[in-house]
Amino acid sequence: MRRSAPLAIVAVLFGILLLSGSLAQNKNLPARVGFVDPEILFATYPGSQVGELQKQAATELQPLKQALSDLQNKINNGTATTKNKQDLLVAQQAYEQASRKWSGKIDAEQKKIAPTLDRLIQQVAKQQGFSVIMDRRVAAASRLVIYAAPDTDITQAVIAAMKKQ
Repeated sequence: MRRSAPLAIVAVLFGILLLSGSLAQNKNLPARVGFVDPEILFATYPGSQVGELQKQAATELQPLKQALSDLQNKINNGTATTKNKQDLLVAQQAYEQASRKWSGKIDAEQKKIAPTLDRLIQQVAKQQGFSVIMDRRVAAASRLVIYAAPDTDITQAVIAAMKKQ
């Protein structure tokens, strides 16, 4: 489920091209594009540690972000000392190291449940007549999708399917 944004965009565009090609051959096939928020699904998956890991990561990373912001502001304002500049480098390294640590833990937990979530997303998408399901956040951040009607988001339907299994 987790892919880099450029890879996801290429995959979505490829899927749309394939879909449009099949639609050209059979004009009676309706095409519906839907969206899902994987972050919510990972965080709400029964027994998943993703939500807890994300909270722990935020708790550890927030003070580091604040320190970076404070030091960067001093540099931008021209009030930074040599020590502040050195502290910024140390803080950047600490933030990157902590961020990598938490990303690794979260990714490992997500990999455990991704196949089940993928299956549930496919199941709900088929039941609701969707031809393509995209990551809502990736689609919005990439500006691939500017607007989507609220009824195209199947996140809550997937959560309901999760609870039934």
